[in-house]
Amino acid sequence: PDFATNHYIWFFYTPNAQPAHQNISRFTMIGEDSINMASEKIVIQVPIDLEVSAHTGGSLAWDKDKNLFISTGDNTVPFESDGYAPLDERTGRKTFDAQRSASNTNDLRGKVLRIHPEADGSYTIPDANMFAKGTEGTRPEIYTMGCRNPYRIAINQQTSTVYWGEVGPDAGDDSRHGPRGY
Repeated sequence: PDFATNHYIWFFYTPNAQPAHQNISRFTMIGEDSINMASEKIVIQVPIDLEVSAHTGGSLAWDKDKNLFISTGDNTVPFESDGYAPLDERTGRKTFDAQRSASNTNDLRGKVLRIHPEADGSYTIPDANMFAKGTEGTRPEIYTMGCRNPYRIAINQQTSTVYWGEVGPDAGDDSRHGPRGY
C-alpha cells in the first residue's frame, strides 16, 4: 500500500540463520530496481522446525484497510498419515503432529494471520481476529486456523473477503480418521 510515497516492498522468506524461522519483512526500494537491504524491518517471525521440509510455504496479501494477511503452512510431515490429518502423539513424532502447529492457538503455523503494519515497523491487531489481544494461550494475530498449507491467498479489495488455495486431506474416502480430500 502507498508504494508511490513510502517505497516499501514486503517479503516472506526463510533466512539462513538459527534458530530456524521465517521473516515477514519490509524493505525500502531505491529507485525502481534496487532494494536497500539495510532498511529491513522484521515485522513478524514465524518459528519453524527445520527438520521438516513440508508445508512451510506462505503468501502475503493486503485488504482495503491496509491490513496485511499472512498465510503459513503447518510445518508438519503428512506422509505417514495414510492420507488423513497428520495427528501423531507418539514420542519422537513431533514433526508428524499438526496439533503442535495448525491446532495450537499459541502458534503462528497453519494459519492465516492478519495484522496492521505501522510506519515504525511494528504492528497492531485489527478488530475481529479469532482471539482478542490478551486472551491467555493465544496469539491475537490469528485470523483463521487449522490450515494445512494455505499457500496462496487473495483479498477482494471491495469486501476484504479472504480466499486461499489449500492442500486438504490426501485421502480418497471419508473414514473414522477424517474426511476425504476434494
